[in-house]
Amino acid sequence: MEDEEAILEYFFSNSNKPIYALKELPAAIQSYFYMGVSRFPNIRQRFIKMLRDREIFEKVAKAIKEENSVESALKPLTEFAAEKNAQIFFEFGHKSAAEGSSIFFVSEENPIYATEIQQDFYYPMTTMEYSTRYAKKFGIDRVYWDPVLMKSEFGPEAKEVISKNLELYENGFELLTQRLRDKKAKEDLPEKVSVLDSLRFLIPIASYTAVILGGNTRSSVELFSKLLSYEDSFTQQFTKNCIEEANKLMPEYFSKIKTDKAVVEREKRLRELGKQLFEKKFLPVKEKVKLFYQPPMEELALAQILYPYCSIPLETVLEKVSGFGEKEKQEVFEAATNGRENRTNPVRGFETRPLVFEIESAWAMWKDFKRNRMNLRFQQPMRGKAGFEIPELIKESEIEKDYSNAMQKTSDLAEKVFEKYGAMSRTVAAQGSNKRYLLCMGARQLTVLTELRTCGEGDKGYRKIASKMIELAQEEKPAMFAHVNDNFKKQK
Repeated sequence: MEDEEAILEYFFSNSNKPIYALKELPAAIQSYFYMGVSRFPNIRQRFIKMLRDREIFEKVAKAIKEENSVESALKPLTEFAAEKNAQIFFEFGHKSAAEGSSIFFVSEENPIYATEIQQDFYYPMTTMEYSTRYAKKFGIDRVYWDPVLMKSEFGPEAKEVISKNLELYENGFELLTQRLRDKKAKEDLPEKVSVLDSLRFLIPIASYTAVILGGNTRSSVELFSKLLSYEDSFTQQFTKNCIEEANKLMPEYFSKIKTDKAVVEREKRLRELGKQLFEKKFLPVKEKVKLFYQPPMEELALAQILYPYCSIPLETVLEKVSGFGEKEKQEVFEAATNGRENRTNPVRGFETRPLVFEIESAWAMWKDFKRNRMNLRFQQPMRGKAGFEIPELIKESEIEKDYSNAMQKTSDLAEKVFEKYGAMSRTVAAQGSNKRYLLCMGARQLTVLTELRTCGEGDKGYRKIASKMIELAQEEKPAMFAHVNDNFKKQK
């Protein structure tokens, strides 16, 4: 009885109350508790029984008392749990039962651009990045060089362009700091932050950052199945490394993950449709922030499905799909639902929202907006033809001409890479390179996003965008959105 009490005290927050928390359990066992054990009463006693059935009860109790490796003593149960987890998820196909325990993956050398791929999922995730606002931590030694790009004819040019950008990033700090001091104007943000918020536009989005992915076992399996379908060199290796590490927590469970072939086929067919409908044409947007209020559901779904496969404003895409006949609509919807025989989800475009904002901004602004995961997000590829932004502090400064020249060369290179290699253009773009994307949301989500992103501690660039979103919504429906606080305008 003493051994049993020691085990219960170690793995549960209490041994005799009807409400208790689990603790110190390996991820595989936690997941099995959710999938299998939770279907039965007396979970604490069932855990004791599982230890006895595998003849490790005494071994576990001894490890706890002697403060030895409990994880090692639990190994037979961990392996059993992982095997059952895999059977339930992969063999029986009970995905809804496979929520399981939370797992966190840390990638310390992660290209900043890769976070948009990793976050492009319904996945509870937090991004940790080397701060671009409080310290100058970026140099040529902190850049990911895509191996395919480096072997191409653009490799030497990429090295030269990115080196020049980072050199200007380093040299511009003292000049802009002095310029800010000479202005003697009251700034919303600390001096160093204001300067680095401007200079970060020169940082390549292939620079290294750190990222944490956190989710339950089901979302992890689904995410990695999708990521394996990407052709991007870093994403492929990152996913394989994550699976390898996850198998240390759940032996041989994650090794069963395969590339989601339905996703691969869908991407291929939709890319072909996008090329067929829009070629590689680039059209500029008329407004940097535009609101589409309650577009017709069928047209919006079609537009959202096709939007990532073109470089055309949403308004033009909506006009195009509005002229579709039933046969053309069916072709798009069939491509977007390919692979549904095994219940694979259709593309995100089928989920529509009443408020759709099309935004074109520096990639640095997209980086912050994409983290609002309650909203639907659709992005177009990086095109050099979209140009770049010049931060206010850099305008009319000593480095404005050098900045414009550097960013123009970045844009030219990104466009050339896009024309030949498509999405690989993101590996040479900078945080000041323009990006076009949709943020789709409901009324509550608009309130949460814009009130947060107009707060004083934020980058002035995205505060202006969020302020414009509030303005457009209040113009469209004054009574409905009168409650939304525009913190940016209040501070002005």
